[in-house]
Amino acid sequence: MINDLPQISIEGSTFIALPQKALYWLEEFTLLLSDIHFGKTASFRAAGIAIPEGSTTDDLKRLSDAIELTDAKRIIFLGDLLHHRTGKTRLITTQLKSWIEERPDREFVLITGNHDKSSDGIPEIPQISVFDELIIRNKFLLRHHPEPQKGFFVICGHLHPAIRLRGTGRDSLRLGCTHFSKNMAVLQAFGSFTGTSIVRPEPGDTVFMAHDGEVFSVKY
Repeated sequence: MINDLPQISIEGSTFIALPQKALYWLEEFTLLLSDIHFGKTASFRAAGIAIPEGSTTDDLKRLSDAIELTDAKRIIFLGDLLHHRTGKTRLITTQLKSWIEERPDREFVLITGNHDKSSDGIPEIPQISVFDELIIRNKFLLRHHPEPQKGFFVICGHLHPAIRLRGTGRDSLRLGCTHFSKNMAVLQAFGSFTGTSIVRPEPGDTVFMAHDGEVFSVKY
């Protein structure tokens, strides 16, 4: 049940961390995710690097699961929906377009990221509204890059944040996470073929880690 998942309250809004590596904004009936990087494996193959296919199908399946779990009415991609023009193949664009067109009752929004721009734009899909930034409830600023903005709580992506958990001896585990700090939330990279960047939470911060179909929270 969604009510059993970890959540955090910010400025009167409730954000629920999902095992699918996304956030659900309860009051806005909105699913938030970032950095899918569709076409990244195709870009590697175009460069002569042998990478197996399948990540696009896997990511769309996980996104479908998140929508089914939450019954979200609006899905907001916080940038880097696509990876690069070399990976924007006919197969990738057809898969994405078909998946969205199968959900005519949902609203889709893309906040453009740097990789979307290097992909020569997104495919022509009328259901997707595209913005550089978006303000919701006069309190929340949605953008791709993690740049603070006075007077707003910023929700963003780009960094692919992760934390390192240490066990006994030299044991350690690196896990992608969503990092909530005082005035900003940086979302975990949604894509299954993405790197990570270690963050160092400060006292008062909260991180949510989605891994292997489960989600955990740590308060610092």
